[in-house]
Amino acid sequence: MINVIGLGYIGLPTALMMASHGVEIIGTDYNKQLVDTLNAGHTTFKEDGLDELFQNALRAGMKFTTEYQKTDMYIVSVPTPYDKFSKKVDACYVV
Repeated sequence: MINVIGLGYIGLPTALMMASHGVEIIGTDYNKQLVDTLNAGHTTFKEDGLDELFQNALRAGMKFTTEYQKTDMYIVSVPTPYDKFSKKVDACYVV
């Protein structure tokens, strides 16, 4: 099983594409409202083909959670804002 952490514009489509190829996926995000929306069967943004992939993944049993899940592999897809003045990346979403 693979845990995709961060279910935004990169994480959710990545999770859905892997699920469409038979990979067992759990989606994790700290945003409870987002997780509740996904578990209720709704996406929060539009992208060509996303709804079909999403509905197929739900039918296959894909779940979304705010809780840490121990899995075989992790894909971390969270924001890493860049401060152009200090020239540093803000890793607060990662650590």
